[in-house]
Amino acid sequence: MSLRSLVFVAILACASVSLADRPHVYLLSGQSNMQGSGRVADIPESVPREIPNAYLWNGKTFEPMVLGQTKLGANPNTFGPEVGFALKGATAEHPVYLIKYFASGMPLYHGWNGGKWEGTEPGPKRRNFYPGLTPDDPNVGALYQQMLSMYKKGLAELAAQGEEPQVEGFLWMQGEMDAKGEESAISYAANLKRLRDRLAADLKLDAELPMVYGQVLPHEPAAPRFTHRTETRQQMADADADSGKPEAIPNAKMVSTDGFEVLADTVHYSAKGQLQLGEAMAAAMQKLTQKGR
Repeated sequence: MSLRSLVFVAILACASVSLADRPHVYLLSGQSNMQGSGRVADIPESVPREIPNAYLWNGKTFEPMVLGQTKLGANPNTFGPEVGFALKGATAEHPVYLIKYFASGMPLYHGWNGGKWEGTEPGPKRRNFYPGLTPDDPNVGALYQQMLSMYKKGLAELAAQGEEPQVEGFLWMQGEMDAKGEESAISYAANLKRLRDRLAADLKLDAELPMVYGQVLPHEPAAPRFTHRTETRQQMADADADSGKPEAIPNAKMVSTDGFEVLADTVHYSAKGQLQLGEAMAAAMQKLTQKGR
């Protein structure tokens, strides 16, 4: 092998090591099932109390994920899909850094203002995840703004530590609120694509940022308040990159939650269900990220 070839191989090896050493960051968001309804006390003893190689942004720093100690959801006693995701996705070679934002009972569609229907035209200062059409769109939802701010702060902290964070993907668990209205239900796929695309643009990431999302409301029959459950779930299925439908979103994968254990309210997942959800999201994300390499 020539000297030039040896130098080239060495450069490639260094680049490979550099990329491997970069923190793998995953952005998580959604409503109550992302917030977390599983009880830490119900997690099997076989699961380590400190999740190896996994760190969660707490608003100031990335702290190790310690069950019963780290505030994974509304309090340290409950958790969402981040535990199962980290158990399956974090390794010594590729530790994961999670930045999680949630807002219980909140919508994606611009016509909702929290739990109040405002109509089909966008409006300013509404409590929803509507990302707007441009960064300076006056109708960007308050929840999207808060979510984006949290992501930026977490990434900036890693950069300040001298790291080069690599955002690997976006995890989304939301849709129950949108299932309460016809317009928000039948347009869910388009709204989800806008969310992913806008987030990628605002964070200056690849336009086809890998996205994994869970299909909501698996229980049949649904509670009466979810008047458009069927349409929402169909839109979610159609949004999958492999659906073959016009609504398909490139580099997006839906996780079916059919069969995942739910609580008595039939909407929120138990500890077992949350672990199932997180592990399924990790498996789906691994397929997307490996395909892109």
